[in-house]
Amino acid sequence: MRSQKARLNDWLFKDEDAPGTIEAAQQPFDTFGPMSELRRVVQQSRTPMQQGAHDCARILVAESDPYHRRVLRVLLANPGISAIEVEDGQSAVDLLSLRSFDMILLGMNLPIMTGPDVVRWVRRSQTPWCDIPILGLIGGEDRDIVGRLMSWGMTDWTPKPIARQHLGDKLVGLMPNLARAGL
Repeated sequence: MRSQKARLNDWLFKDEDAPGTIEAAQQPFDTFGPMSELRRVVQQSRTPMQQGAHDCARILVAESDPYHRRVLRVLLANPGISAIEVEDGQSAVDLLSLRSFDMILLGMNLPIMTGPDVVRWVRRSQTPWCDIPILGLIGGEDRDIVGRLMSWGMTDWTPKPIARQHLGDKLVGLMPNLARAGL
């Protein structure tokens, strides 16, 4: 039995062909990989990584409710769309700095950084993605602030519960190249 004070080097197998295996294993992990790598990339450049042209629309879905995320996953299941989901506003902002997206589908009641905070942050930032289309997912309790959200820079909105036809029309209206995707 290993003691509680055993060092990581005592029980890790080191592969001589893979230098830095132990060092990489000691780093804390999150859903995107080692935190040190994420910090290094963000500190190196405040601009998104350059990516080549892509043949599908890249949509960032920021929604805290698992039911609505599942509905959006089904509605956006299309070969012409690549959707990445996050559960909070801070993760959405972090991903914007790491990857290029064509649109944001944004829920309003997000933890850590709310939907309105994300809208204001994106529009006030001096970044290449400051003019990305933002489609707000507005629940009944948020309908009274739609005008304020639009003045802060939200491009358009769609009500919850989300209807396939209405969402498809909004997406095609904001990104005409999605018309051939058959939404």
